[in-house]
Formats: sequence, structure tokens, C-alpha cells
Amino acid sequence: MNNINIKWVDFYQELADNLVKYKENRTELIEKIKRVYHNINLIIPTLETNKEVFDIDPFTIFGLFNKGLKDENRTKILNGIKKEFSIKSDVPYKFDGVPLLNNMMSTFYYFKEYREEDDIDNLWDFFVSAIKYEENQSLERKNRFIECYNRVVKQKGVRWNITMGLFWIRPYSYINLDSRNRWFLCEKNGEFSRISEITKGLKEFPDGNSYLKICSIISDMILEHKVEYENFIEISYDAWLISDEENKRKKEEINRNSESKGYCNVSEALSDYDDIYDRGSFLNEVYMNPNDYDTIVGLIKRKKNIILQGAPGVGKTFVAKRIAYSMMQEKDESRIKMVQFHQSYSYEDFIMGYRPNESGFELKRGPFYNFCKKAREDIKNDYFFIIDEINRGNISKIFGELFMLIESDKRGEKIQLIYSNEEFCVPPNVYIIGMMNTADRSLAMLDYALRRRFAFFEMKPAFTTEGFEAYMEIKSDSTFKKLINTVIELNKEIEDDDTLGAGFCIGHSYFCTDEKIDLKWMESVINYEIIPLLREYWFDDKERSTYWERRLKEVISYER
Repeated sequence: MNNINIKWVDFYQELADNLVKYKENRTELIEKIKRVYHNINLIIPTLETNKEVFDIDPFTIFGLFNKGLKDENRTKILNGIKKEFSIKSDVPYKFDGVPLLNNMMSTFYYFKEYREEDDIDNLWDFFVSAIKYEENQSLERKNRFIECYNRVVKQKGVRWNITMGLFWIRPYSYINLDSRNRWFLCEKNGEFSRISEITKGLKEFPDGNSYLKICSIISDMILEHKVEYENFIEISYDAWLISDEENKRKKEEINRNSESKGYCNVSEALSDYDDIYDRGSFLNEVYMNPNDYDTIVGLIKRKKNIILQGAPGVGKTFVAKRIAYSMMQEKDESRIKMVQFHQSYSYEDFIMGYRPNESGFELKRGPFYNFCKKAREDIKNDYFFIIDEINRGNISKIFGELFMLIESDKRGEKIQLIYSNEEFCVPPNVYIIGMMNTADRSLAMLDYALRRRFAFFEMKPAFTTEGFEAYMEIKSDSTFKKLINTVIELNKEIEDDDTLGAGFCIGHSYFCTDEKIDLKWMESVINYEIIPLLREYWFDDKERSTYWERRLKEVISYER
């Protein structure tokens, strides 16, 4: 593979060496990073909740330019770093084989209020141990590497991405095990069949000793010419090329079959290879900031029942299922059940009731009854019952006598069911996630009995999230950006309208597509999806709807 460009390696390794001296002087390091962004006229990414930077680790420094950016912006950041840190190596302009972080998970730590006190110190210790072990692979340094590795991988915000960090700083010694590489090594390329024997085909996260064993096995295969590659960089590059083709095929399947494109970020379709699913996996798929994710999970754990409410097109259904995955830490469909409420849905449909058969009537159990029974037999694992259109049903009628038992402090308490007279409870490991479209004028307000038993989280359009901004950058269409800015203005007017409000805003999913975005595509979305919605919103204010129709159309017509 002589055609790949690896000039980035020298710069990356020199920067890694340079950062070591800041282990005990992180205040100066933070000031340098701030100056880099100030001098190149770019906004520094969000590194803490309130955008302040209290501390930083060296892997996150690398993550600043190894994420979803245009190459020109990546090079601009590296030019700033070269000047600020006196790097002698040339700034690279090609990044063949470099794995990238998702924009929504570009730090190797959780924000200050969620992380442990020593998390960033541990990342620095591991960074230094990795560089020292690469220099001298003594038993003492190996043991230190393994000790530090095993400590940091237990931290929030660290998992497979730590192997990316190792690859960035020493790409000839440490292999990257992101989802693309794992898929390539264990599923696609038979030459690496020996790797599949370790940690069940890399579907379980390796400890430090196993990780070094993986690196050693592949290095030996390269030295013995058992594979066509000369180094880890070539493997990473080939994995990217081949997985990119697979991604295109899988994205087509996602677009055809997914239940909602809402908050979806389809840039990493190969993540489906992994049954492991955590916070990082969620933020990799969903246009949501980490704080909102943490809030939702915290509410579910405390209240046990939550309703995701919001405007059309913000991906409530898509998010609900992936919240469940992330809390289960795996994609286990057997522990998730989804139903949809409607006006005629009843207790007999949901819990149990008599239904006609050939000989008369029989008592049939409903989905919630069966799900609770199943969860009670597996009390150590969490189960998630998802209800779409929860406000379309008569909740107190549907839940019946179980309405009281879904409260968090009533879980496990038994009550006698009216049809079977059996003792029944809602177990504590069942979590209920409801979805509610706040823009449906045909539905009455929810009663207070329901509100007392559920937490409510407002899902908003994600146009201003880092993930969606990265999506726009990838689409690289100036007219599309103008259109989104106009929609953001439109949403502000909708939100300020006393007859509408935030629940009627235009969701970002209308503008999510894996297709090429051109004038024809944008025109179709505006004319056949957005404008009909506006006419319905302002059916009694034609002047206003006409004004916004014109504003939206002008964005497109200006470019013609």
C-alpha cells in the first residue's frame, strides 16, 4: 500500500512527546489551547458543561482535530498547534488511516459534575506509560501500562476510544480498535482469524494484557509476511475503505427500515456490529448533547417513568429505544417492548381481558402483563416498556388498578387483578418510556394523576448541536446552511407565538438524509413537508404563513 499518505505520523508523534511535559502544568496547556483557537479564529469546542475548561487530558487534545472536521479546518488547527507548541514536523494535509471521534463524544472524560476526581490524572498516567512502554518494552513498563490501562477503561467516557488515542500517539505500536477495525479484523478479513479467539471476536472489551496480546499477534503476522500489510496504519486505512462501502449498503437499509430518522446520526452505521451499547454509542447515533442525555438517564433512574415530549420530527421514538440500549449497556431486543396507544386502546388490550374464541370467551394476557412477568423472573436486568403516542390513550383506563403501582416507590407492591384475582406487581426493574407529540391540537391536556407519576423531558430540534453542525459541514452546501439558519429563525417565531410555542417547532429530522443535498432536494422538503405544516399552524393567519413560505423559497430561488 505505497499510495497512502502517512506524513501525519511524524507530527502526531512529536506532539505526543511535547505534551508529556505538561502533565504537571495543565494550566499552561489549557491557555495554549485557548490561544490556538483564538489565533485561528475558531470557537473552541465544548469541553465542560459551562464551556469553561478546568482540566484536560492529552488524548482529548488529539481529539480536538481528530473528529468530524473538514481537512482544511483540521489543518488550520494543526498549524495553530505547530506554532504554539514549536512543533518541527510539517503540518499534514492528508490523514489516511486516522480514526475519528464522533463530534458529540470528543472528550475522553465526562464533564466535571459527572466524573471522578482522579479521572483526568489517570488519563495522563496512562498516556505517559504508553509512550514509555513503546520506548522500552521491559516487564516493569509493561505492567505499568496494563495497570494504567485497566484503570482508565473503567472510567466514564472511556472505552474503545482509548485505543484510538493510543494509535494517534504511536501508530506503529498500538492498534486502533474502533468499530470499523474490529469489524474488519474479526468479520471481514479472514487473515486475522486468530484475533477472533480473543475476547469473543472483540465483542467484549479487552483488558490491558489482552490488548497488548492483540497488538503483538498482528505485529508478528506483519513481520512474518502472513498478511499483506506493513503496519497498523495500512490496516486502519484498508478497514476504512472497505467499511465505507459496507456503510453505504447498511445506510440504505437504515433509511428503508428505521422507525424514525429523528435524532439519527447515520455516519457510523457499522456501530451495529457491536452488541455493546453505552453512552458513547448513543451520542454517536443521536444528535443530542451529553448533558441532555445524562439528564434523561438520571430522570429515568429516579422516577422510573418518563415521557419524551416535543415537536414533530425530533426523533422521540428513535431516541427512546437507544436510551434503553444505553442503560442496558447492550442491544438486547428481548428486554424492550413497544406498543402504541390510540383512542380505543383499553385495559383489556394492555393488561388482560376476555376475548371471544371458538367455544365462547377466554382470558387473554396483554403485553404489559406479560412483560412485567418476564422482567420479574430476571430481576437483575433492566427492562424497558416503550409507549408511542402515550397521550392518545386514556391512561387511567388503560392501566386500571396498576396505575398506582407504576410509581417508583410502589414498585414491587402487589395488588389483586380484577379479572384473574391473582396478586400482581410492577417490578422495580421495569422502566416506562412514553412519547408524546406536543403539536397535536386534537388531544386534551394530560391529567395531573399522570403527570405526578412521570417525569417529562422536552426534546427540541437539534440544529445547534455539535453533531448536526458536523453533519452540515459534511454535506458542505452553503445554501443548505442558509436554509437551516432560516428554519432556526422560523422556529424562534413559532416558539414566541402564544398560540403555538416550542412544541410546534420544526424538527431537524426533516433535513436529515443520506442522499446528496442539492437544490431539488431542498425544494422538495420545503414545498411538500414544511410549507403544508406552516399552513396548518397559521390557518387563521395567512399573512404570516405566506411571509415564511416566501422566506424559505427565497433561499432556494436565490441560488438558481
